[in-house]
Amino acid sequence: MSALLRIFTVFHVVCRYRLVSLLPRHPALIPLTILEYLHPAAWFGPRNLTEGERLRLALQELGPIFIKFGQLLATRRDLLPPEWTDALAKLQDQVAPFDGDVAQNIIEKELGASVETLFGSFDVVPLASASVAQVHPATLKDGREVVVKVIRPGIEKIVDRDLRVMYSAARWLERLWRDARYFRPSRVVSDYADIIRGELNLQSEALNTETMRRQFLFSPLLFVPEVHREFSTKRIMVAERIYGIPVNEIERIKAAGIDPRTLAERGVEIFFTQVFSFNFFHADMHPGNIFVSPNNPEAPQYMSVDCAIVGRLSREDLHLLGRLALMVMRQDFSAMVDLVVRAGWATVPIDRSRFQRTVEEIVGPMLSQPLDQLEFAPLVLKLFDAARQFHIEAPVQYILLLKTLVHVEGLGRSIYPQLDIWTLGRPLLERWALEEFGPLPTLKKLQQRAPEWLAQLPDMPDMLRDALENLRGLPQQQRDQELRIATQLLHHRRKLFAGIGGSALLGASAFVAIPVAYGCIGAGLLLLGWALRR
Repeated sequence: MSALLRIFTVFHVVCRYRLVSLLPRHPALIPLTILEYLHPAAWFGPRNLTEGERLRLALQELGPIFIKFGQLLATRRDLLPPEWTDALAKLQDQVAPFDGDVAQNIIEKELGASVETLFGSFDVVPLASASVAQVHPATLKDGREVVVKVIRPGIEKIVDRDLRVMYSAARWLERLWRDARYFRPSRVVSDYADIIRGELNLQSEALNTETMRRQFLFSPLLFVPEVHREFSTKRIMVAERIYGIPVNEIERIKAAGIDPRTLAERGVEIFFTQVFSFNFFHADMHPGNIFVSPNNPEAPQYMSVDCAIVGRLSREDLHLLGRLALMVMRQDFSAMVDLVVRAGWATVPIDRSRFQRTVEEIVGPMLSQPLDQLEFAPLVLKLFDAARQFHIEAPVQYILLLKTLVHVEGLGRSIYPQLDIWTLGRPLLERWALEEFGPLPTLKKLQQRAPEWLAQLPDMPDMLRDALENLRGLPQQQRDQELRIATQLLHHRRKLFAGIGGSALLGASAFVAIPVAYGCIGAGLLLLGWALRR
């Protein structure tokens, strides 16, 4: 089906579920509504449905690529109304399997040999099927059991076609609606394109799986199956077959003698370890991808598959996340708001005091509850609602992370309803903060960067002069803003000097150059602050 024909199909579904009424107010809305009701599909479409239900059913009718897009939108409460996201969260990715003989032909074409030559046995009946790929059981020549994941034939063209339609719709929305810049539909589609195209490349999934397996290779917490790279290409992946209990089958888990509390707490520990120890986390942790090993009930181990979608944060974003989490736990709302504003997440200027009051009204009452009754997911969703009101948009990696944390808490509480994610998470976060910002790590960072700073010292006077000249040429409002930023920078540098002073003195004999370099830089910052105040 061509992109043009697909556009007509999408328009038919839009009319059938009367989605034009969901668009924001605009002069073009009246002719679009008339055009919608001239289409016969609008006359016979379902009635008495909420806006979210109409949107969900429309995406479901448009097929698996739109369904997966709706699943991504369900996590964006920072952009969409809660009633929409609640309905989109019910989307199910249920796709009939394709012919097993076709899968066998794809395998033989990719690997250049017959399945009889490659495997000891191969079953053409799939174990599972999804929108992008399906999985077949097999054995290697040495008898080891494996699963063979095969990309659906023709799915790449379908993805490209539907993405072109989504991009066109996003661009038209941005042209017709000036306030679309607040939630940037083209960027949302672009984020989705990165995710769905990543799922189409099984070499990328194999690499992600190997990385996660290496990180937890000797861990009693998590088992990741081995990938057989010699049998894996962009379109097929062969991995060790696992036998575990699906994590949502609670009665089977209990019958295996596994303590629900221990299992739930280990899930939280895995999440924090992935994020703060390895900065590499599984971002698609729905029950179909997570199992529990029955082999050692006293020390239960999770088993994870399908690492197509993973998340990583830059070092700066990871530090920002850790500080935000600690500020929420300590109820330091003023510092939390300052951190969000400095991160550049606000797409328009915001009223800081009103935003802080809103955050306090959301977080304060929830944190006053008993810890074993405190749920993280509702807190995240309410904060996303507040972010949407103030036009604050978090990066997509944060969205993946928070979606994963919501899944972790949901799974954990389904296993053990009294799960206390806050008490478990706080010492892990504080230990990470000490490892990142404590005296010894700070001293090590100073040692590493001292030669670079020393090399830049001769240029410091010219840099200060250029900064002052640039500041003089700015409009008064922007100049005041730059002055506030520079003053904050100076304030934080002074706090840093006080914090590391003792460590620097203790290590002076080994790091003589460090205090000198830092002192010169500090003097330069003080000079800049004095000049700006004038």
